[in-house]
Amino acid sequence: MDILSLTQTRILTSLTGGELYTGCIRMDPKTGTILEVGPDVVPHALDMVVPLPGHIVMPGWVVGHTHLYSALARGMPAPKRSPANFVQTLEYLWWILDRALDPDTVYASGLAGLLQGAHVGVTGVIDHHASPECISGSLATLQRAFEETRMRGLLCYEVTDRNGTHEGPAGIAENRRFARDAARNPLVRGCIGAHASFTINDDTFDQVAEACTELDLPLHIHLLEDAADRSESVRLYGKDPVRRLADRGLIRPMDLLAHGVHLTGDELKLLADHDVTLIHNARSNMNNRVGRAPLTRGRWQLGTDGIDNDIVAELRAAYFRGREDNPPVDFMAPLAMMRESQKTLGRAFDLVLDELKPGAGADLTIIRYDEPTPLSADNFAGHLYFGLDAWAVAGTVVRGRFVLRDGQVVTCDEAAAMETTRTGAARLYHKMEALS
Repeated sequence: MDILSLTQTRILTSLTGGELYTGCIRMDPKTGTILEVGPDVVPHALDMVVPLPGHIVMPGWVVGHTHLYSALARGMPAPKRSPANFVQTLEYLWWILDRALDPDTVYASGLAGLLQGAHVGVTGVIDHHASPECISGSLATLQRAFEETRMRGLLCYEVTDRNGTHEGPAGIAENRRFARDAARNPLVRGCIGAHASFTINDDTFDQVAEACTELDLPLHIHLLEDAADRSESVRLYGKDPVRRLADRGLIRPMDLLAHGVHLTGDELKLLADHDVTLIHNARSNMNNRVGRAPLTRGRWQLGTDGIDNDIVAELRAAYFRGREDNPPVDFMAPLAMMRESQKTLGRAFDLVLDELKPGAGADLTIIRYDEPTPLSADNFAGHLYFGLDAWAVAGTVVRGRFVLRDGQVVTCDEAAAMETTRTGAARLYHKMEALS
């Protein structure tokens, strides 16, 4: 396959602390890496040259926490019972949806979420999957959607005991199997997933820790999204969620702790001292009325929690919602969170995905932007917060190959895929009706 050279384009080398210049970037689709990038780089005679005047190329946008299984939820019927709290929202809605999933709708959900992500500039996602009625093989089914769209992902299955003691071991086995099988996959890798402390018994939690340690993989878990995670964990298991993690050696820099809304000051300090990765999901927190995450301490990345895969919409929500805090969120913090998501996904592949430089992964987001005010690397955040949106996305590149080009998906038949997702959604809603 030819070397891909993007020329006559402005290049933003990283989302924070980078450079902005006009130049050329050369990529090798065989290795999926950048060969050269710079203002003086010129394409070679046999390169596939794509001029992009009026565009800006930057490191590919990554969703730091999502649930592709909820991608078919858009427009679904309201729950029969109105939830009065967060746990009832899970019981009346999301735990019915995930039980209704089968292999066909797991695949359709993956297609729907990834294609929507491509159109809004996303090149990779860190996914947290659940399908209790089809655990075994569910991640391989989801992998098909990644390979068809040629998007990048870090996947796990959400270990839980909420539907019976058989479910936890089955989820752990699925994580183990997928992580082993995907270890050399160029597009997807695996980690160990878990739902939330209050739905995981001690024996299962011990097995989760054993799998993380034995396979040297991150844990991706929901942590204190709602106050019920603490009260129920203490009631059922005698310890709060952070202590249950700490007792099992699961407070490590590699671990991914989603939400963290109800962390105490002491817990935040503990996690910050251990350089743990926390994941902010502003719009989901607002939608579920669980509160605002304390962003003043610790290392945070940015996710959407399955609301959609529009990470720029999430970025803007994180900024504006954070302005209500006292002290308000730092101006650059949401963009830095977005870059942390790129770093996390890159670590799974032993690649740099947050910076455009030789040897880094060739995952790019391309926007078409005729800025109305001066643009520089230093003020790019202001353009994203106050003007740019998904309308500016013109293309994406993953591993040196276009996924989205001139606003069109080129890796698969999108019209056929959308027919698959619509048919799957109708079947899913019918099954949910029967389970409600």
